[in-house]
Amino acid sequence: MNKVVKLFWIDDMETWAHSAQDNVRIIARKYGIDLKIITSRNGDNIFQQLNYDLDAVIMDYHMQPFNGDKYIQEIRAEEHLEQIPILFYSQDTSTNLAGLVSNLKNIVTVYRPNLEDKIVELYFRQSVYDPK
Repeated sequence: MNKVVKLFWIDDMETWAHSAQDNVRIIARKYGIDLKIITSRNGDNIFQQLNYDLDAVIMDYHMQPFNGDKYIQEIRAEEHLEQIPILFYSQDTSTNLAGLVSNLKNIVTVYRPNLEDKIVELYFRQSVYDPK
């Protein structure tokens, strides 16, 4: 039986996000993981989606109408959502992501070139089958 990993992925750059999600799905299959990804262009429907049983939220920093750190603060303000891990990323290496969320728990920051590797490290390597 394959392990199921459910991610809620929020990024307003749809073309890039779809490409990254396709890559992550390919990697997930190599690890014997049944990957489910719920997508959103921005955080408009974030609280509706967070009602589902999710393993993590994957969120971009630069989005419209608000940046990702604002959404993260709103998520963490909800007591029942404190336990959901958030992987917070940006392509802009001049943005101090860790500083934006330093007062919040259960958040990992990464820059976009390393995002796929970080997803594998955090959510796939614990699976039954590790191809390495």
